[in-house]
Amino acid sequence: MKSIFLFLLIFISFNLIAKTYKGAEYRTKEAFLYGRFEARFKACGKEGTLSTMFTYFDGSEIDPWSMSKWNEIDIEILGRYNNDVQFNTITPSQSNHVRHNYVNFNPATDYHTYSIEWTPEYVAWLIDGVEVYRQTEDFVKTLIHAQKFMFNVWISTYPNWVGVWNEQILPAYTYYDWAAYYSYTPGKGNYGTNNNFTLAWKDEFDSFDSNRWEKATHTFDGNNCDFVEENIVFKDGKMILCLTTENELGSNDNKAPTIISVQALDENKIRILFSEEVDKQSVESASKYNIVGYPPVKKAILQNDQRTVYLEIEKLDLKNLPTIIFNSGIKDVFGNSTSLLARSVLPFPIFKFPLKINIGGNSFNDFIQDREFKTDTSSYGFMEGSKASIKDNIVGSNDDYIFQTEINGLAKYIVKLPNGKYRVKLLFSENYFTEPNKRIFDVYIQGKKLISALDIYKEVGSKTALEKVFENVEV
Repeated sequence: MKSIFLFLLIFISFNLIAKTYKGAEYRTKEAFLYGRFEARFKACGKEGTLSTMFTYFDGSEIDPWSMSKWNEIDIEILGRYNNDVQFNTITPSQSNHVRHNYVNFNPATDYHTYSIEWTPEYVAWLIDGVEVYRQTEDFVKTLIHAQKFMFNVWISTYPNWVGVWNEQILPAYTYYDWAAYYSYTPGKGNYGTNNNFTLAWKDEFDSFDSNRWEKATHTFDGNNCDFVEENIVFKDGKMILCLTTENELGSNDNKAPTIISVQALDENKIRILFSEEVDKQSVESASKYNIVGYPPVKKAILQNDQRTVYLEIEKLDLKNLPTIIFNSGIKDVFGNSTSLLARSVLPFPIFKFPLKINIGGNSFNDFIQDREFKTDTSSYGFMEGSKASIKDNIVGSNDDYIFQTEINGLAKYIVKLPNGKYRVKLLFSENYFTEPNKRIFDVYIQGKKLISALDIYKEVGSKTALEKVFENVEV
């Protein structure tokens, strides 16, 4: 009996250990079977974080939760990306059906309306009223449990997915303008696809409605923060979900901005990344920057993300990069000012051309080894996914090894290059599926869709080399 009691005591104590960081989750009390779920919000846009809108089955007295009943539909905005929204359905036994969707805006710099339509036949995702993706596969028919409408902001423990965490980016805020639910009323509605939905309610988020919503106080494996009630704030007609340290709860940012990195882009331009959105007037004052051993900065230009600044300067000695002194008085959007700071300028990568990268593999002949793009100062690499390889022969290639290696689940690939026009060759091989319509994807280069609905197997078959070449790609 004593040993059993000791085991229980240890188990309970383990679960009571609080996490250093605090996030927030807002969820309806009621669960809904089918419908259109909609909200207008602005993501926090910080590396290592997620801003979300989703539906989730968490069980009830008459229908208790189990892994075999997992039902969830997600919109997840990863702070590491400035042009991507992730969609996902999670079906029984936690099977994921992920889609990364390119967008031509930064989800962290303005409000956009995101919608989920869930019916017995399909799940569709819409942005600003336009459908951008739809799932109709058989797994959609396993979404049969009523789900709650939820929002949260949190820190993932998986850097390969969300990017490398840096506490300097805190606090971080996701702003929600409103949320609405439309019931599924086929043939009788007045909203949504084919007017099959009818407004049930809309919340303008002027205040906390305890009849409809509840503030979560839990965490889960893979989440590097606890959800706390204090990090759900209603202010100026918005609901603010906050990410903070345990000692700085709520939406009161009293922390001055700091500098994440400083990198020379070329002989005449330096890029500075701040920890948060900064005030345009103060950050664009050229007198705030002193480059040791160089004439005064010509111009400072704040970029669209409100965190990145380009300095225009006299010709840099790229072999002997200087230190920058940041004078005090650079403000964030809350009015907090920096003190005197100093940072060394990091070099920009220099590649030999033609540049050949063996995606997912080691160096081979004149191909260089692949690597993960982990931080903003990385020179090249993959974002998300894992390395995989086969040993089978590849049809149509004399360099089988190049086509045998891959990144499975790749979302984005970055190569930092000087401005100019480039010839880009992409190499593909379908090494897993043995029938068409199993892997279909679009390819964007520099924000332009250059390949639409590529099905490698349909074009060339299994384990066969496929090349796509693009001329005059402008960087």
